[in-house]
Amino acid sequence: MKKKKASRIVQLRDKLNDYGIFASEQFVKMGFLRVKVTAYISNDVPGFVRCEFTDIDGNLHIIEEKVPVLSDQDWNENTTYPLWSLIPGKILDRRIEIFTTKTGKEKKRTIIKISLEKPWGIYDSNNETIFEVFDVDVVG
Repeated sequence: MKKKKASRIVQLRDKLNDYGIFASEQFVKMGFLRVKVTAYISNDVPGFVRCEFTDIDGNLHIIEEKVPVLSDQDWNENTTYPLWSLIPGKILDRRIEIFTTKTGKEKKRTIIKISLEKPWGIYDSNNETIFEVFDVDVVG
């Protein structure tokens, strides 16, 4: 007896229900923005800290976020700051920029456009969620 092949709709349904494929498609453009945690700012449950990072134009961005989002450690007002942490986000674009140094040499640098809107809806003090940073500030 010849085995009947599953219809294309069934194959697609099974593919969409496969967690491994779902995870790889969801996280393929995931990156983590490196931020400096500078201060503990509030004891409101679960505790809030202030984070900072600089974009490609040298603008300082400040994010105030819950401790459990940034770390599994128990940060509080007695913790010694600054600390480093990673904020997850979606990498929207990567590009190479060529620039000339003061000595006249051409150099390349990679610029990453990252959105912190997903997965946790993180934004800076100006309600921005999309940033352009250098590749050294992004893991992944």
